[in-house]
Amino acid sequence: MIRALLVASLGLALTAAPARADIDDHWTDAWATALHRSSAATPPPVYQDQTIRMVVPMRGSGNAVRVQLSNAHGDRPVTFGAATVALRDSGAALTDGTLKQVTFSGATSVTVPAGQVVHSDPVRLHVTEGQDLAVSIYLPSATGPATWHRSAVQTNYVSGPGDHTVDPDGGSFPATVRSWIFLDAVAVTRGPTPGTLVAVGDSITDGSGTAVDGFERWPDYLAARLAAKPGRHPAVVNAGIGGNSVLADTAQDGQSLLNRMERDVLAREGLTHVILLEGVNDLRNRATADELVAAYREIIARVHARGAKIYGGTITPFTGGSAHTPAAEAHRRAVNAWIATSGEFDGVVDFAAAVADPADPQSLNPAYDRGDHLHPNAAGFAAMAAAVDLSLFR
Repeated sequence: MIRALLVASLGLALTAAPARADIDDHWTDAWATALHRSSAATPPPVYQDQTIRMVVPMRGSGNAVRVQLSNAHGDRPVTFGAATVALRDSGAALTDGTLKQVTFSGATSVTVPAGQVVHSDPVRLHVTEGQDLAVSIYLPSATGPATWHRSAVQTNYVSGPGDHTVDPDGGSFPATVRSWIFLDAVAVTRGPTPGTLVAVGDSITDGSGTAVDGFERWPDYLAARLAAKPGRHPAVVNAGIGGNSVLADTAQDGQSLLNRMERDVLAREGLTHVILLEGVNDLRNRATADELVAAYREIIARVHARGAKIYGGTITPFTGGSAHTPAAEAHRRAVNAWIATSGEFDGVVDFAAAVADPADPQSLNPAYDRGDHLHPNAAGFAAMAAAVDLSLFR
């Protein structure tokens, strides 16, 4: 009753989601992230009686949206007491007339067991590629360690006590967080957006060191290139996790790519394409070329079994960077030669050549070096995106 009175007093156009039968049941993820578990070094936050408003840059268009919330790495059930979606105006403020209630099997709240995810009911809301969607979730009881994506390089908003999911402006959100909290994906009805392209990798895909709210990751630049091209194209979503490895789980950065493939890549709605750029952390931890090639073959087979195409990205140079050795360099060159010549991927993106120093191809181009000889800067990420042949996604 209090919530209904608040909505009425604010004059908000808050409406419940329609039944699924009212909307075309074909979906494609227009935004997604890769959520990971906690670690002692970087413990995730805990929330209680607070609302989080997250801003999602939409990479696809549709006439309805569906939100996926995840408790994949939680240690207890998490209750989402309320959730809304709206187009974002600026900051934490919402665009007038766009606020919509989110429901789960018709209910306005849902409890998600540890290790599980939940899809919302469809919400009729027209969204266009390039718009920002605000997703607000209310967490009434103690969540325990949140399932999160630590480094979102994106400003999101945290309220004081209470359910502020319907608040139209940013006044109830005095704090900010640069992480994604429990929010796993937002799908749109498939129509103008024909599918989902997942960019999967480590910190080089995650965008380590890029400007907050700058959208300077190579998948961001790729999405902008596709958006500027006439015709339909897939939505680009980023499944990078800083520090991630292909082969080994780590206490710091969670499950290996082999172990997170199902959740972060294969389960994406409308999956049509994958770009794989991962392996430098394995090389830094003394993995061999043969070990990486065997893992790549498994990943290729799993993506093909899903009916999607997968393109191999060559591992970028890191001479002079942390844990670089002559042996690691030899294995990097061997892996890249296999990616380029084996024919086992559906195509190749030569990221290594795009950012290499022309005078020393084993090193990053100084113009593209963030300073640690491992991570490209924004100009380097733009060069990586420019190396992707857009005809791959026809």
